[in-house]
Amino acid sequence: MLRALCLTLTLLVLPRGYASADDRPGPGANAALKYWQAFATLPKSSDAEQTKLTAEFLTMPLDDHARAVVSKAEYALRMMHQGAALPRCDWGIGWEEEGIEALLPYLSAARVLSSVACLRARLRFEEGRNAEAVDDLVASLTLSRHASKDGSFISVLVGYNIEGRTGDTLALSLPKLDARTVKDLKARLDALPAGGSQATALRACEEKSLEWFIRKVKATKDKDALLAFLSFVGISEGKDRDSGEKARAFLEACGGSADGVVKFAEETRPAYALMAKKLELPLDQFEKEFEREAAKRAGNPVFKVFFPAVPKARRAQARAEVRRALLSAALAVQLDGRDALKNHPDPVVGGPFDYVAFEGGFELRSKFKTDDKPLALTVGRRGK
Repeated sequence: MLRALCLTLTLLVLPRGYASADDRPGPGANAALKYWQAFATLPKSSDAEQTKLTAEFLTMPLDDHARAVVSKAEYALRMMHQGAALPRCDWGIGWEEEGIEALLPYLSAARVLSSVACLRARLRFEEGRNAEAVDDLVASLTLSRHASKDGSFISVLVGYNIEGRTGDTLALSLPKLDARTVKDLKARLDALPAGGSQATALRACEEKSLEWFIRKVKATKDKDALLAFLSFVGISEGKDRDSGEKARAFLEACGGSADGVVKFAEETRPAYALMAKKLELPLDQFEKEFEREAAKRAGNPVFKVFFPAVPKARRAQARAEVRRALLSAALAVQLDGRDALKNHPDPVVGGPFDYVAFEGGFELRSKFKTDDKPLALTVGRRGK
């Protein structure tokens, strides 16, 4: 199914905007087109097989099965490298027209492709082909940044996920790299393209989705049609989708009419610009600002539906910032020893990362917690 979607949607990814005939880039200059070629030629696999690969690429045995997975994806990996070499990536998503109906199949495809790239890097490290393994991982990191640039929150979060998992793969084999390779790797990581930002996503995708939502509400012809639409957009979910209890409660909170829903939706508009600015604040300051805005809009049912994920997304950004800093600190330790940690403070909670040595490597730990566990990066393999 993923393969068919990719083949169909490749034709839709066209560069937007005007340029003169002399300096208009050709279609091949858009990295997204190379990635679509990669996604479309990934070996056929079931959803279960894809899930298994993305969950186990870092731990699965480097056996004949692993080599077969990599071998079958050779062309896709080549296209990934070609896409990663291009500076511009435009996925061509029209949030104004599609709103939350927009399908983003390239995000799951990017996770699968990056998993294969990490698996091949592990094989190459095992074979002593360190430079080629590093190339795979840098391409995967570039894909993570490119994938995050469609203007949506979900793409930014997927980008964080791909980047973090690729960094974990790199860290496990970091002790195998000589100083010159580590220095070169640091320079390449510093030169990675910028990824999508949550502030941009809040304005580019979420705000446009609100406009789409308002248009759709206005277009409903009666109360039943309005309730059906509200259930469709997720106000009623799971077991409640059939009964529509949450959708009915939401509509009643909006005054029982489409006009009421539109009124509350329009009143949320200023929150997008405000929160987009606040997302750039340090995490603790942002959380205070969001609490203040949420209290101010406590009586707005639309705000309660459209904004609750924003604080979770901001914490995901903080996790990504810490994971990047952990990898940067690990490179510094590999080059200059443990004392280098004093120059690499934790970007969220401050202070140096904790250092725990073990036979075969070391672990760096942040005091920033996720799921009640401190974020950590393992460098090398225990007992090796």
